[in-house]
Amino acid sequence: MRSLGGRARRGYVDLPWGQVHYRHGGDADAPAVLILHQSPLSSATYEAVVEPLVRRGLRVVAPDTPGFGMSDPTPAPWTIPEYAAAVWAFADEVGLGRVHLLGQHTGAVIAVEAAFGRPERVDGLVLQGLPLYDDAERDRKRTGYAPPYEPAADGSHVRVIRDRVTGLYPRLPVAETDRQVIEYLQTGPDYATAYRAVFDHVVDTDRLDTFPVLLLHGGDDLVDRMTPQVTAALPHARLVTIPGGTDFVADEQPEAFADELARWVLREPASAGGAR
Repeated sequence: MRSLGGRARRGYVDLPWGQVHYRHGGDADAPAVLILHQSPLSSATYEAVVEPLVRRGLRVVAPDTPGFGMSDPTPAPWTIPEYAAAVWAFADEVGLGRVHLLGQHTGAVIAVEAAFGRPERVDGLVLQGLPLYDDAERDRKRTGYAPPYEPAADGSHVRVIRDRVTGLYPRLPVAETDRQVIEYLQTGPDYATAYRAVFDHVVDTDRLDTFPVLLLHGGDDLVDRMTPQVTAALPHARLVTIPGGTDFVADEQPEAFADELARWVLREPASAGGAR
C-alpha cells in the first residue's frame, strides 16, 4: 500500500513480547528496504524519506526497535542476537520476504547480526554508520556512556536530556530537538539498554564479505570517524557519503538520500558525486 499525503503510513503488529510500531510505504511487490534506526530514537528519523523512496519504486518498512519509540519494551534487557531475531519475527508478521537491510549505528549492528541469522532473506546491507569499537573503547563506554537521568518533580531532568541531545547534535532544529527529548522520555530513565547490547557485542566483519554492502551516511555523521576502520574491514563495500549530512541526513536531505539508496537497491549505475 502506498503512503498517503507525503507521509508514511503507520501500524502495529503483535509479537510475543508486545506490540511493535512501524512506519511504511510502497507497493507490496516492490523491492523492500527494512530500516533499523539508531537508539534511543525511533523510525521517525526516516519519516521524511519514506515518500521519496516510494516514488523511486521501493517498499519501505521501518519499525521502532522494541523498547524505543512507540514499541513495547522487552521483558528483560536483550542482546544483539535477540534484537536480530526480533527483526525476522517482525518481518514475518508484516509479510516481508527478501529485503535490503538498512541499519544506522545501533541499528547497523542489529542489521549485520540479522543478516548472519537469515542470509537467504538478505539482498544487501546498507550500513549508515557502523560502530566498530576496539576493546578499550568498548570497556570505556560500558562504564560511562549514556548514564540514566533521574526524574525530578521540578522537571529539571528534561534539561539534562535536552543538554545531552544538543551536545551531541548542536545543529538540530528546535522541533527536532523537542522530538528527540520526547523519545528519551518515552524510553525512560535507562535509555541505554540497546547501547549496552552493542558494547557487549563484537561485529564479525569477516562474515560480511558474502553480502553486498553499501556504506551510506552523511559526511558529518558522528560515526564517520570510524570510516577508515570500516572500509579497511570491508574492502568490498561501496562507500557513499552525502556532503553536509549529519546523523539525520535522511531527514535533512531526503531526496539525496533516496537517490543513493534507490540507486543501490535497484542496481543502477553509481552517481558521479557522493562516492569516495
